Amino acid sequence: MVRKKDQNKNFLLGILNGTIFKFAISFYNPNTVLPLFVSFFTSSKLLIGSISTITNFSFLAPQLFVANLIGHWSKKKSFYILGAFFRTTSWFTISILTYFYALKKPSLVLISFFLLYSIACLGAGISQISFLDIVSKIVRPTKRGKFFSLRHFFGGILGMGGGAIVRYILSDEKNFPFPLNFSLLFFLAFILIFISLSLFILIKEPPSSTKPSQRTPFIQYLRNVPRILTRDKNYRLFLIARLLLSSGVIAIPFYIIYAKDVLRIPKEAAGIFISSQALGGIISTLFWGFLSDRYGNKIVMQLSGILGLLVPLLALASRVLGFLFYNPDIFVIYYSFIFLFLGMNISGNFIGQTNLLLEVSPEEFKSTYIGIVNTLSALVMLLPLLGGIIIEKISYSINFSLAFFLILTGLLLTLSLKEPRKKN
Repeated sequence: MVRKKDQNKNFLLGILNGTIFKFAISFYNPNTVLPLFVSFFTSSKLLIGSISTITNFSFLAPQLFVANLIGHWSKKKSFYILGAFFRTTSWFTISILTYFYALKKPSLVLISFFLLYSIACLGAGISQISFLDIVSKIVRPTKRGKFFSLRHFFGGILGMGGGAIVRYILSDEKNFPFPLNFSLLFFLAFILIFISLSLFILIKEPPSSTKPSQRTPFIQYLRNVPRILTRDKNYRLFLIARLLLSSGVIAIPFYIIYAKDVLRIPKEAAGIFISSQALGGIISTLFWGFLSDRYGNKIVMQLSGILGLLVPLLALASRVLGFLFYNPDIFVIYYSFIFLFLGMNISGNFIGQTNLLLEVSPEEFKSTYIGIVNTLSALVMLLPLLGGIIIEKISYSINFSLAFFLILTGLLLTLSLKEPRKKN
């Protein structure tokens, strides 16, 4: 049993960890900053789309293996520390290489960026099982909505400030020419990530409430996955719905490139879009947390899914509006709503899907259930590669339309989900 004093301390450290980490993300935002950074080295939509794939695939893919490796451990913080080491050292190295070699050896920097960014995301994936297991032990189910919403709320406020800083640095080419601008952004991200992860490491982790079982050989462990999916219908429905609701990622990396290349919106508007995305998280996250704690997480998944539908829909409509009239200032405002709704959608997806996953997962097999969902979700994160091919071979419109229909299908599936708190 964790003492009341330690419970409050853990809760506060967890919120500070998430707040500062979201601030860090604003300096390398994978939906805006990183696509712009890579576009300085290549025009390949496939490579630009691979940023989103790396962000999510490297994060999710190793989690079933990690769940098998540490699922029987009573405490799991040591694996969080290992992941933290990979993340901090990668961002520091990216910053240094960008500053010294982006102009001299651009191919080296591009290859190094993809390699080191993959390692950073892999480190995040290694940490995630530990993170969620620890959260499930230190935060009660009816307080998790508040926990995650406060992390997103305060992180979103700082993220808006980060977006303003990004806009200033990218627009002031005299004082912050390329590659100093991006190197500085990445170094700021490194500092904040280091602080954020260090705060979570200070959390006092209680042992698991159930007696951990012995580790099952990985091949046998994999054979149990189909049995779990066959036996637990609600978990299976949740998994499929989550995969489809997450499939909007096929278009996410290309919204900023579409704005720059097709709508001719200046690159410094990326800072405005980052702030818009952060604002979307801020104005929605406390609402998501309230709904999660009071009414459950199914409704959070559904409402955030509806907002997810608006993102590709607005992007599709922007081309039509561009034919009717074009004013760069008005289009920046209009396009900001895409990132506003994207921020609301991401916040709702995270709170609703994460909390529902923790509730549908039995305590004894929590790491396994989390690992299955996240590892299978990694397959969805290959979609931006397909999205890049679709854009190069066909059009942006087909890509955005596909994102819309995939999200819609997932939304319809949630109608069959059972809310775990409503016992039949």
